[in-house]
Amino acid sequence: MACPVCGKSSPCAHQTMRSSALLEPQQDYRTSQPAASPNDQFWRDEVVSCVQQHRARRRKRNDADGTMELDFQADALPQNESVAAAEPVPPPPIPRYRPEPPKIIAFPRPLPVRPVPAPPQPRVPMEDLELAEPVLDTPRILDAPEPPAEQMDLLSSFADIRLEPEESRTNFEEELPIHPAPLQQRVFAGLVDALVVLIAGAIFAITFTVTSSGLPQTRMVLLCGAIVGATFWLLYQYLFLVYSTGTPGMQMAQLELCTFKGEHVSVALRRWRALASLLSGCSIGLGFVWAFVDEDTLGWHDRITQTHLREQSAIQ
Repeated sequence: MACPVCGKSSPCAHQTMRSSALLEPQQDYRTSQPAASPNDQFWRDEVVSCVQQHRARRRKRNDADGTMELDFQADALPQNESVAAAEPVPPPPIPRYRPEPPKIIAFPRPLPVRPVPAPPQPRVPMEDLELAEPVLDTPRILDAPEPPAEQMDLLSSFADIRLEPEESRTNFEEELPIHPAPLQQRVFAGLVDALVVLIAGAIFAITFTVTSSGLPQTRMVLLCGAIVGATFWLLYQYLFLVYSTGTPGMQMAQLELCTFKGEHVSVALRRWRALASLLSGCSIGLGFVWAFVDEDTLGWHDRITQTHLREQSAIQ
């Protein structure tokens, strides 16, 4: 029979110790050690049964080292039992968390596509697979006669086409270059004419001031003076250009009026020139200043009437 403590075959050291402990008087044991409670005895039996089960699974036959012995001494047994009873029972192990398996939806696999067999190719005879003749390095040039040109039926015959006689071209007279008088002489003539007009305007203003009872406002004086000056300039140009050969300034500078072609100016052109000179003067004098930037040194009144001033020595 196996020992309930160490598991060896009887008799063993534990059985002899147990039997000797039973033979000792109960009074000495009680005086030396406290009596074991029924709970301690139950715990002890439980430990012994667990050890036996573990040894039965792990031990090997005829292996002295593989056995597990619990050497419970007679003196230390009650003390060990009391210490073991005082120790707290370990809590039961917490079960490990196992993640839930993923929910995977399995779709059926598509059917494999079977390869379509290629149609059988016709067999080519070996004669067709032979190489062609080699190409010559230099091309051969063949002289072939050109075919005669044929007239298309869509075109009409050239006999119906006749060329008209060349018309006699009229010989247009070339435009003669314009040779106006020097700009200094024309400026001198213009200053003399302006001085004469200013003198006439001053005489008119003095006469009006003496004869009138009072002068108008300043703005009215300026407006009336501009109107009177323009009127005197128009009358001055009209009288001396239409009824005379030229103005006093033109006569002092020895200038004469003529057209761009070098001809004498008619009376109608002289009248238009008097009106055009008024336009050049009323535009704050821009018509006269234009002669300084023009390529032919001509003003607006010269371009409008196609006339200009030239020296009298050029006519002679």
